[in-house]
Amino acid sequence: MSGIRITGGKCKGRRIAAPTGGYARFTSAKVREAVFDLVGSIDGLSVLDLFAGAGSFTVEALSRGAGSVTAVEANRQTVALIRNNLRILEMDKNCQVLNMDVRYAVPMLNRQGRRFELVFADPPYEMGHVSTTVELLIKSPICHPRSNIVVEHSKREEVRIPSGQGWAVKMRRYGDTVLSIVTCGAGVS
Repeated sequence: MSGIRITGGKCKGRRIAAPTGGYARFTSAKVREAVFDLVGSIDGLSVLDLFAGAGSFTVEALSRGAGSVTAVEANRQTVALIRNNLRILEMDKNCQVLNMDVRYAVPMLNRQGRRFELVFADPPYEMGHVSTTVELLIKSPICHPRSNIVVEHSKREEVRIPSGQGWAVKMRRYGDTVLSIVTCGAGVS
């Protein structure tokens, strides 16, 4: 069976449907595994998946024990795919899927008082969304003081963070893909 393979947790080895028609890119299994190796255990954490695409990170986080996941995706077809994958895997009870633009979703979640310990963002490559998304997240109080913001982006893009405010970034490269992990506070190497 084709599709996207889940790499860890209770659904390890299962596959979810992938989008067809080239309107969405999804995070590779190697990069998803790397994210969870870098951030460690997510048992019980509240997770935000921005630019959720096919929902592979959403499903992976739930499979690995996240307490809840909020997935944000602007494409209506992709949102339907995410919801269907979650329903088939019986994971839809711990997941909210928002069909909206990230620029509107983050302020809305903030107004609702929502807070997340892990944020994953996979904006379209080389379209100028990386730094604006990180800036939006840093300025918004939706992250806990020790939250990790993980941004997947092209090696031709960079993550800019405000200096002197306690934010730190570490990067890992996987071919053309870079994972930038932005954390508030000391202790990030």
